Amino acid sequence: MSHDQTSTVQKIFIAILVFISISANAHDAAVQTRVGRTVPAEALGIVVIEAPRQASLLQLRGMAGEGKVILRSDDRQDCLTFPIRFVAGDFGGSDISVHSAQQVRLVLKSRRVFETLARGDDVVSDMYRVSSHEDDARADILIQTGLSDSHGFVLNPGSSILEDLVGVKTRRTDCSEL
Repeated sequence: MSHDQTSTVQKIFIAILVFISISANAHDAAVQTRVGRTVPAEALGIVVIEAPRQASLLQLRGMAGEGKVILRSDDRQDCLTFPIRFVAGDFGGSDISVHSAQQVRLVLKSRRVFETLARGDDVVSDMYRVSSHEDDARADILIQTGLSDSHGFVLNPGSSILEDLVGVKTRRTDCSEL
């Protein structure tokens, strides 16, 4: 092969690598939804509990609420959404009270959590690595807001006992349309 042919092949090869890199980055970009939610680029999904209620009984503290799960499809273009029930607790109570709590937002980073929720099964925090440190590369679930590392929690797909029996009603749509 002549020097000109080698140079041309190298340029084509570099152009292909650049195209693949740009395409891969486009699929891994963060998704901003119409209602202002962001699914981070590295995330497989998010859980948002808009308005949980929190109760304290001396040292015990519990939280419960309903929200939404957004799971990104493998092609990263479509999202699967469904309702979810949420309960959490720890020993951070200091009084006897009931009040509204801050929004809970979790980022789902592992395929194992993604598949468990997609099947309609419960996610119990003790079975996964949960962290509130954004730089924790080994975390299965990243706590963004509303919880501390001391909280244990359960994510239960669905919004009723009927859905527990027949399965959760899911909706598939373009991620940016959410």
